[in-house]
Amino acid sequence: MPPRRQHVRPLLIAGLALAAGLCTGQQAQAEQREPVILVHGWNGTPAVFDQMKAALEQAGHPAYAIDLPGEENIANAEAIRNLVDQVRQQHNGSKVSLVGHSMGGLSARHYLKFLGGADKTLSYLSMGTAQLGYWPACLLQPAQGGQMCPTRAFIKQLNSGDPTPDPVRYTTLASSLDETRNDVIAGTWCRAEFPGVPHADEPRTQVFIDAVLGALAGRCPS
Repeated sequence: MPPRRQHVRPLLIAGLALAAGLCTGQQAQAEQREPVILVHGWNGTPAVFDQMKAALEQAGHPAYAIDLPGEENIANAEAIRNLVDQVRQQHNGSKVSLVGHSMGGLSARHYLKFLGGADKTLSYLSMGTAQLGYWPACLLQPAQGGQMCPTRAFIKQLNSGDPTPDPVRYTTLASSLDETRNDVIAGTWCRAEFPGVPHADEPRTQVFIDAVLGALAGRCPS
């Protein structure tokens, strides 16, 4: 009868391969981070986040770019709430992070402050958001973006009392070209400004993508 020793090496190799596969799977599971909801701005589309979405997913964040129903912030905040609830169901109740561009940052803040979102959210990041309002919006009807007018009830209520309810970590990013780049709201963890990026291009520009990834990882971009 031939010796059985000849089977030891194949069995050893198979065992090592199985162990390596298990380790790889465990590592991938450990590296998965919280889901991220991407919220476009006034007259925007989810496509503006295509590059950022890909970068987030590569970094381990499941990413979802919402298609907002219109230009009315309260309706948009309700749509954010619905998507967050769906995403959390898909990810075992995990908290999410929110990234809003321009007016999308205001809709996301309304969700956090008035629709119970603060208890379901780890981080809030805005890009080029007029946190204190935007005077040219006063020419628009409220349901068409006019809620951004600084004298209208939406902005006043959003910034009354505590504008950044706990336990969310708040980051505001801006371009040097943003008219509202100096807007400050109390309770912000991090503020950063980057030179020369056109407002509409912020979500797809690498410096903003890198800043979002850094802030989600707990690093205030500089």
